[in-house]
Amino acid sequence: MTKFRKLLTFISLLVTMAFVFSSSSYGCSMVKLTKGGKTIVGNNEDQMNPNTRIWFENGKNGGYGVVYVGFDNLFPQGGMNEAGLVFDGFTQSFRVVTDTIGKLKCSSRDLSKKVMQECTTVEEAKSLLNRYNRSFWSASVLRFVDKTGKYLYVDGDSLIIGEKAFFVQTNVRPYENKRCWRLDKATHLLENSFDASIGFCTSVMDSVHQATKWGGTIYTSVYDLNEGKIHLFYFYDFQHEVTFDLKEELKKGDRVLNMPELFPKCEFGQKYLSEYNKILSKIKQLGDSSTVDETASIKAIESDITSSFIDSGSFYYKIYKYAEFYLTEEINYPRAILILRLYVQLCPDDWRGYDTLGEAYAKNKQYQQALNNYLRSVELNPANTSGKKQIDYLKKLIAR
Repeated sequence: MTKFRKLLTFISLLVTMAFVFSSSSYGCSMVKLTKGGKTIVGNNEDQMNPNTRIWFENGKNGGYGVVYVGFDNLFPQGGMNEAGLVFDGFTQSFRVVTDTIGKLKCSSRDLSKKVMQECTTVEEAKSLLNRYNRSFWSASVLRFVDKTGKYLYVDGDSLIIGEKAFFVQTNVRPYENKRCWRLDKATHLLENSFDASIGFCTSVMDSVHQATKWGGTIYTSVYDLNEGKIHLFYFYDFQHEVTFDLKEELKKGDRVLNMPELFPKCEFGQKYLSEYNKILSKIKQLGDSSTVDETASIKAIESDITSSFIDSGSFYYKIYKYAEFYLTEEINYPRAILILRLYVQLCPDDWRGYDTLGEAYAKNKQYQQALNNYLRSVELNPANTSGKKQIDYLKKLIAR
């Protein structure tokens, strides 16, 4: 994989791997309805990244074809296979997965795809998942639903099959004593009465959609498990939809569709996409050479962010995580330092920025600059014990 492709993949991962990394800023909602021999599943994908995709993969070696929904890194956030098995994932608080000894290993992406390519029912999904180390799902919950209406709840070491007529899943576990307005509202609607129909399910998803400055409900997918159809909505515009028949789409071969292009008349979605990508492009273009006009770059990016209708706090966090990529993954310390210098100027009161900048300087063997930033970090957060240890270490190192 080229450095450019690695970069694009990482940028997408920052905000799309909602059921792999914990991020309390974002959320998702799912409802499952079974009645009269029909099962309908709806999901709201609440995120910041508007670069969304829907793609189709034919089965290989006798496996099932699948439609996936997600983002431009093509990491499946949800999907449905030809057998009518649907899945989606939800960020949760951290819960240790201990059932790992002797288990097979593969990536989160590969395991979710393996289930969708090989399984027809939730019983089969449970049997397959039980053979694998699932420690990468320690901050997430997954739901699998088959067309009989049965569902599999994946949570830490737990693999639980249920068959109630409906369930609602958000970013709160069913047994946690936490309030979630999306969970409460959808549950209240379904407890009164419900239809296992596309229209009714869509109305429920509409009732719990989020419209916020960090994006909110980027897309909604409503699955008819018995008919093998997916109904797609964009940026909580529930008056317009695009429908796909999975079997017919698979006949066209493997392909990826750019979701925004499917909804050209969604004015807010198109505007949000343009604003988001304009700012992101400037951050990506920051260099790592001595010729970079750092002050001008910072002022330009800050101006774009603050003048945008996109939430500045979310984008500042994105800059911080973008710098961490160069610090820990790409191992480009000068570029990490440049982007972290951008971050601490945008967020001068965040001790984490100075702490991470100190780490980057230290790894780049610029020890005095590292010490200065650790000192600032501890000044802002006196409870930063690891920063204090680094200060002691760097003082001794510099004194040699």
